[in-house]
Amino acid sequence: MQSVLKKRQVRDFPAATYAPTVQGCLEVFAQASRCLQMLDDDAYQASMKPVVSSSIGEHFRHWLDAFNAVYQAGIVIDYNQRRRGHRVETSRSVALVEIDELTNWLTGLSEKELKKNVNVLTEVSVLHTQACLMSSTLEREITFAAQHANHHFAMVKIAANLMNKPIDDDFGIAPATATFLRGQ
Repeated sequence: MQSVLKKRQVRDFPAATYAPTVQGCLEVFAQASRCLQMLDDDAYQASMKPVVSSSIGEHFRHWLDAFNAVYQAGIVIDYNQRRRGHRVETSRSVALVEIDELTNWLTGLSEKELKKNVNVLTEVSVLHTQACLMSSTLEREITFAAQHANHHFAMVKIAANLMNKPIDDDFGIAPATATFLRGQ
């Protein structure tokens, strides 16, 4: 298995060209694309209940929803908008198209755009409907989306392992954990 802990080129994008937060997102997209290439459609759609309740495709849809909330935001980034049942949950090719579209958007962002103030709307309670509006920056929100994707990659890795599907050993490892492991 390849390791992201060893330096890999991310889709031939020179690292110096992009802000670190964008580069981090590109690394997430590269990991996601590699994962999609390693799976078949049956594995992408399978649920490994009771260990992992959602399919790999549903996990991909969910983290892509976070990026799409940022990408498609007008005045407010609304993380409550979900596309449950969308084709991205069952089609690896649809997921790859979305990843390419998000890559094109991210690589076009300037440093000034990344520092732009944004508003975020998100649910904060499981006991009752309670959404809060808060301030952030575009850079912070793409970082959140990348970290959230990484969390879902850990779940995807568990599901893939339960199906005996090969997956990179470090798929789903957080950047801070990777830094720690490199220091070992």
